[in-house]
Amino acid sequence: MILLLLTGSAPPSSNQDYRELFGQALGVEPVVADARLGEFPEGDWSGIVITGSAFSTYEQLEWIAPAEEFLRRQAARNVPIYGVCFGHQLLAQAFGGKVERCPNGWELGSGQVRLNSSGLQDPLFEGLPEDLTVQQSHADVVTELPEGAEILAGNSHWGVQAFRLGPRIWGTQFHPEFTTETMAAAVERVSGLLEADEEFKQTRLRAIQPAFEARACLANFARLVRPALQPEV
Repeated sequence: MILLLLTGSAPPSSNQDYRELFGQALGVEPVVADARLGEFPEGDWSGIVITGSAFSTYEQLEWIAPAEEFLRRQAARNVPIYGVCFGHQLLAQAFGGKVERCPNGWELGSGQVRLNSSGLQDPLFEGLPEDLTVQQSHADVVTELPEGAEILAGNSHWGVQAFRLGPRIWGTQFHPEFTTETMAAAVERVSGLLEADEEFKQTRLRAIQPAFEARACLANFARLVRPALQPEV
């Protein structure tokens, strides 16, 4: 079973929640637990996926430290873990890295990341091209990686767009689960939060593209953790 650890919610105007978005991209129906509610189940997980969030990992929220402890405990049991956006940042922080506000501002909308030589050889990106179209919605970034972590992808906005720590922990700053509809909903939400002008929003809405290849990261993760698992959704 794959555990989907919720740390936030899909954009309010999106027509799908995280259970649906991640389940469809993984190709399996995950078990869902909400870290914000202190839900850290100790099941026999074949893998764990951590969602994005509107929160920051460095906020003094009562569930952040228990979430980090849970992830360290699961990693010690050799459970494969994949963190997305906030989840990517939470993993970095949990294992000794640092997360801060990005000095280059928000990265919002469809964009590009480039896999380096390590990324091209990594099983999370198996079968994917060097240059990937991805969906982005974040203001925070990993500014210091945990000891032993390796960068797998970057771009001109920020150099750490994907990393791997040891043989079973991955993080991607981008959202492989996002559809074009989800991305549009995120642009609408963030534009409102930032009180951005209409041109800011419309420019990003017009630039939205499908990111099918990046979406395959979740399917690759599912195959890595349960090679014999048959799709359920």
